Amino acid sequence: MARSFSATCGPDGLVHHLAELRSAVPSASGGVVFVSGQLAQRASGVAELIRSTWRGVPACVVPAAGVLSERGEIEGDTGASGVLWSGGRVTPFAVPERAEDPGRLLREALARTAGGRAATAILFARPGALAPGALEGLGAGAPGACLFGAGTASGAAIAVTSQGELLEGAVAGLAITGLAPPLVDASPAARLLSAFHPVEEVSGGVVLRAGGRSALDLLSAATATLGEQASAQPLVLAALAEPQRAPAAGAAGPRDDAAGEPGAAGAADSVRYVLRPIRGIDPSRRGLLLGDEARPGVRIAFAVRDAAAGRAGLEGTARQVSRNALGSAPRFALYLCCAGRGQGLYGAPDVEARILRQRFADLPIAGMHSSFEIAPWAPGEVRLALYTGVLALFRAPS
Repeated sequence: MARSFSATCGPDGLVHHLAELRSAVPSASGGVVFVSGQLAQRASGVAELIRSTWRGVPACVVPAAGVLSERGEIEGDTGASGVLWSGGRVTPFAVPERAEDPGRLLREALARTAGGRAATAILFARPGALAPGALEGLGAGAPGACLFGAGTASGAAIAVTSQGELLEGAVAGLAITGLAPPLVDASPAARLLSAFHPVEEVSGGVVLRAGGRSALDLLSAATATLGEQASAQPLVLAALAEPQRAPAAGAAGPRDDAAGEPGAAGAADSVRYVLRPIRGIDPSRRGLLLGDEARPGVRIAFAVRDAAAGRAGLEGTARQVSRNALGSAPRFALYLCCAGRGQGLYGAPDVEARILRQRFADLPIAGMHSSFEIAPWAPGEVRLALYTGVLALFRAPS
């Protein structure tokens, strides 16, 4: 059993919704509450309300830029959304602030809470708490675990244990065992402008050459047509993908298209990638400052934030997750999406909530507008993502 809620409300209204949810799920085993506006600024007070109203139920309070449910999205206002469910064992965890190696501590926390069993870990990290590379190898702490999550709006998430202890830190979350792992998928709200090219030369986080050309020349070629198409200055991002694996002997593997070939970006649309800001330009060396993730061998393309791509990507993700759930009974879902989506991207409210409702009808859904996303990458692996929507569908065998 699971129930969700969302409402524009202050603390008094929130208590009412929490109590209603607790009555609707009397045998609750865990929950997540997302809060925005003034409630996000008082996350510790919300955690106290949950501790008293959901007595004995492990939960996590997550400050968000906005909140959402299957009913709609709340942006630019004080509000809350949440989901409470029964089934499985839920263990809260937190990584201390100012830890020297938060990635290592997070791996250790996952190892303790998962205990070598099949597990799901939902992670909520404060902005700046985790370098992108800290997530690499995270699955080593809990091999085979399903991992996903998001960045909070500002302050830290707070986990509430079944004993009423409040756990706050740079990263906090919930580990779930004894429940089927959710189906998780993600899609960026971006349109690729170019094909992917292997990075060939890097110096101090500055990409100098890729695909046989200077990085700045590649960027200029990719954005050459934007001036004709865009009414406003678009946000151009770097898209980074894993190095291309060599095909097996005798196999005709995929290849990178040459920059500028018609259809090159379309040929790359099936590549899994993460978006990164272009932090600066080095005109003298014709390079682009991207950071440590842009290593030699990593493939780079360029993209722009795009409403049509965001809508189509979420529709495709929801469709695929729904297909993969055939033969099981969906129970509830979490949807964690970038604050750079929403009305600011689509120019209208509730676009993504409507897509989810059309696909999943009245399935309980709770979610947030996040500062970044922790998206699935490979089995047991995640990556820090931007302008991305992460959908996790929890279900029970039918």
